[in-house]
Amino acid sequence: MDTKDVISISLSMLAFLLSASATIISIIRSRHDKQRAIKHEITDTLGRIVATALESAKIYREARESDPAYFQMVSSILNQQNTFLLNQATYLAEQVPSLMTAVEYNTIASATANAGDLIAADRYYQKAIEVSPNDYYRSLALRSYGGFLFAQGRFEVARELFKKAIMLMPGTGNFVHFTNGFTYQMWGWNEANQAKQAKFAELVFERAANEFMQIDNEAVKRDAMMQLQAARQGTPPVQAQRQAFPQRPAAA
Repeated sequence: MDTKDVISISLSMLAFLLSASATIISIIRSRHDKQRAIKHEITDTLGRIVATALESAKIYREARESDPAYFQMVSSILNQQNTFLLNQATYLAEQVPSLMTAVEYNTIASATANAGDLIAADRYYQKAIEVSPNDYYRSLALRSYGGFLFAQGRFEVARELFKKAIMLMPGTGNFVHFTNGFTYQMWGWNEANQAKQAKFAELVFERAANEFMQIDNEAVKRDAMMQLQAARQGTPPVQAQRQAFPQRPAAA
């Protein structure tokens, strides 16, 4: 084989390798673009699920007693919308499981529980715990799952989850006190309203108050104590913790 043939073959192989590399890169980019598109759809769908839940709560408060017929009609429509969005969210989540966050799984779990699919809800609550990137998000996922289990009558397991959620956030500082205070608040509400353990609920509420009272931001402390008082009177705590303070760094 002369030099010209060797060069020709080498150039052909190089061209093939470049073409193959370009094809592989194109496939990878296409896959990433598809995943980003799905992720965007998931975010949008979950946002609409939350908006639907808020609208349901608003209708419940405003029309349940004053206009029962209207309340039933609108509730039926909102339930259908929630079911449609939930089916879409779960389908999309299965397409990109590696991109799902603890917050997203928790949102799906809560919506699934509200829709009555308790087996699927349980699975998604556990997924939220599994994918939590650090102790803070794991603590939030555990307490949400604990609240779900209280509603199912699994009180002892739920209590252990709340204990674990508290243990994951040791130390001091406003962020820790607010997080643990809200966890105790959720726990106390469930003891009072799900387990019907009024005396124990009051002990847990006191622990929440002790945490909140150590917050040195007076406005946040006052707001937290007002919410705690509402929870003591029976108002359910909001499941997702409001970010009163910036998140502290936490180990995975």
